Amino acid sequence: MYARCEYPGMTLRALRDTVVTPYESGRVFGGGPYEWVSAVAEFAVDPAAEANAGITDLELVPRDAAGLVSFDADLRILRPTGNGNGRLLFVVANRGLLGGVPFSAKAGLGFPPTEELDPGDGFLLDRGWTIAWCGWQWDVLRTPGVVGLAAPTVKVDPGWLRIEFRPDADQPDHPLSDSSALFTFTDYPTAFLDDPEAVLYERLSPGAEPTPIERSRWQFRDAQTVALDGGFQAFHWYTLIYRSSHCPVTGTSLLAVRDAVSYLRRDGDFEAAFGYGVSQSGRLLRQFLYEGRNLDEAGALVFDGVFAHIAGGRRGEFNHRFAQPSLTHPIGFSNVAPYDTAGLLARQHEMGGVPKLMLTNSSWEYWRGDGALVHQDPATGADLPPDPDTRAYLLSGTDHLGAFGFKEFMPVANPVHTHDVAPVLRALLVALEEWACDGVAPPDSAVPRWSDGTAATREDVLAQFSTHADIHLPAVDVLNITREVDLGDEASRGIGRWPLQLGEPRPAIVSAVDETGNERAGIALPIVAVPTSSYTGWNPRRPVAGLPDVLYEFVGSKLPLLTEAPERSPEDYEIEVRAAALELVSRRLLLDIDVEQTVREALGERTTQALNKPQPAN
Repeated sequence: MYARCEYPGMTLRALRDTVVTPYESGRVFGGGPYEWVSAVAEFAVDPAAEANAGITDLELVPRDAAGLVSFDADLRILRPTGNGNGRLLFVVANRGLLGGVPFSAKAGLGFPPTEELDPGDGFLLDRGWTIAWCGWQWDVLRTPGVVGLAAPTVKVDPGWLRIEFRPDADQPDHPLSDSSALFTFTDYPTAFLDDPEAVLYERLSPGAEPTPIERSRWQFRDAQTVALDGGFQAFHWYTLIYRSSHCPVTGTSLLAVRDAVSYLRRDGDFEAAFGYGVSQSGRLLRQFLYEGRNLDEAGALVFDGVFAHIAGGRRGEFNHRFAQPSLTHPIGFSNVAPYDTAGLLARQHEMGGVPKLMLTNSSWEYWRGDGALVHQDPATGADLPPDPDTRAYLLSGTDHLGAFGFKEFMPVANPVHTHDVAPVLRALLVALEEWACDGVAPPDSAVPRWSDGTAATREDVLAQFSTHADIHLPAVDVLNITREVDLGDEASRGIGRWPLQLGEPRPAIVSAVDETGNERAGIALPIVAVPTSSYTGWNPRRPVAGLPDVLYEFVGSKLPLLTEAPERSPEDYEIEVRAAALELVSRRLLLDIDVEQTVREALGERTTQALNKPQPAN
């Protein structure tokens, strides 16, 4: 099956070290029994091919006898052993993690990483999908449950880069990467241990002016570690500008995605292929489309449809010199315009091969300041006309981390919520499939717009909550962190200037809220449509003496209703919640099979609140 496969101008060599094992002891889903393929894909690309233009430093890589550049990546495929449905879902792994089987209810998170994926309810498997993952990140550690890429490296003079981090606890030193307590990534070693021109900056909020720290107070402990006298303090932001000569060709990540899908869809004779990415990996898909990579070297279509979830209006550090794909809080190449979908797809429109694009964002991406840039003018904040090849949806009253229970342990000021958005995502995937394969238009976009009165500024929304007792609000003057970015004269060829220069803040639009404090725009889960609390996409960090009240990353708040809801019996509440679920079904935003799950979530929330409600004294 995996014989050498060649196309004019592009070669994807045979998969090697292939291991095929029965999945879950041959468990049978609706689409039949499945098997798990574990392999390493070997790539060879032509640096001179037009389809590979713009990959930073690719022309510097030594070539083989055929004039090609080679690299390899981990590949995993979950495929039916019998006849599938002819559809391939390519999952762009977030920080290399396989996770669980996507779009499955009751599936585990896949952390810590493992090769044994939890299928949950087998939603895609019951439908006969083939699912594939291919490593794309050079800086992840290739271990079981993690797929990575061995990017080629090139020899360059030591050049400038920056490392940014914000610890949640005091620490004596920090690696020269975005490594944390949860993740370990490959470091960019310093070229000079005693570099007198390296600079370490400190600031007290994301948008504050950075202050340089005296050079005598910090040092490179070794080539991979920086240390500060007295240690790095919790909730302070640090930026280190230094030089390195380690130079992986990071943009090969985009070619690995492109060529793996191109190979698999032809080798497996798939009639359609879809790309799916969440957060960081959704930003990679935005970069992929921005660069016009949806045609392979032979000019063949790669993805028929692309689904990017909680990627906001950003891209990422995916194709420039000294790029760090792993960065959690990237401000730099990821923040460069265009942000809107028409601009994002402009190059692909010129080349052809535009896929159907579906973008979903939580309220948090809007409150971060870039979510609305998908559909608003970045200079004026005005509504932009919808793009015919794109649908964009706000998932009302949700946050970046969704149903992850560990949010309760984060240092936030307000209680959190754990809404499960998976049921809506499943319905939208079905709509994307029908759109790309059958020409059936999906539901209209549902985002905050001035034209229908559902858009507002963050300041106006916070003003509505300002009279509410017993809640914490962020300081308004720390909100505008999405700004114009100047990376220097060589940025267009992938070489940035550090420290970057920040310009004026971009206008930040969020959803207006109703009298209960819940968002008016977007798709509301039944728990939000018939609320017992105000659910937001913002939550300040817990107060810390001497530091401003900034938003804590990725997390929303669960607050008392701004206006008390009328008293309802449990029976009446269930009737309203079920009606809200069925209304979503009628709009093709929820599947029949997921009605009961969303109803149970809302009923469970109401029951919990009733149990925790203070009882009147006798």
